[in-house]
Amino acid sequence: MKKLMMLAAAMTIVGGAYAANSCQDQVSPELDCLEVGVWDFTASGKTANTAAKGAYKTVQSLSLKGALVSIGQPAIAGYEYTTVTNFPGTQTQAVYVVTNAILDYADCCIEGFDVYLFDKEADVVIKFAANEIAKLTVFGKNFDTLLKPGKSTTIESDILWGFFNDDLMPISLQFVGFGKAKRWMSKATPDTDPCGDNSVEGCDESIDWPSWSGWFTGIWDNDNNDFQSLNCDDLCYAVAGGTWSAKFNKKLADAADVESAIENKFKAYIVDAADFAD
Repeated sequence: MKKLMMLAAAMTIVGGAYAANSCQDQVSPELDCLEVGVWDFTASGKTANTAAKGAYKTVQSLSLKGALVSIGQPAIAGYEYTTVTNFPGTQTQAVYVVTNAILDYADCCIEGFDVYLFDKEADVVIKFAANEIAKLTVFGKNFDTLLKPGKSTTIESDILWGFFNDDLMPISLQFVGFGKAKRWMSKATPDTDPCGDNSVEGCDESIDWPSWSGWFTGIWDNDNNDFQSLNCDDLCYAVAGGTWSAKFNKKLADAADVESAIENKFKAYIVDAADFAD
């Protein structure tokens, strides 16, 4: 599934609107950790490094293609979650959930991406694990709009994340992007609890995974060519920059085995960056 479930129980509803005055007042999303987000990822731009033919430095094209897969983190930091358990021979008790065990439905947030890049020359998909998302929000004019059951609207999204790895070569890229997502209210389901100010039985407010486009900049590989540095402390890294996009792929996200689905898409096996380096 592709939806982010809003934590309705914790939302402050004022006149049908969610009131939040600062970052500290924001309600963290509730995600099913079993619901993986997968995006088709492309990036293109320029770098300056060794020419394909010749031992000299030149500005050249840089192109990346692959997939981003979300990393979920059970139990959002700063919140306490309880469950009621019947212990043998005791009364029902409330206990804190302090484990990262996968639950049928776990309170969860997205903390990063596993980046999968297709290497056409080697005919493999290289996996770069655990790249941190620094900021990811949804917002906009329609974020507080009261929706009727079965109706939807479009909201905006921003993201800031980093691709950092040195298994193959120095990679230190920062990505910023902006996009849109669908916010929607499910149809009414009889004999269930009402939600929000709609007072409609069984409706769930949800936000689909956003898609983004934006820009990137940073370091891509070593720079060991002949050049004259005009900076006092050149670190001998090649710079890179350009544009990128990530489009949510429902088919890959719904796959029983996401990595197998990525391999089928690119018709190539997945290898970890550290193993590929060896």
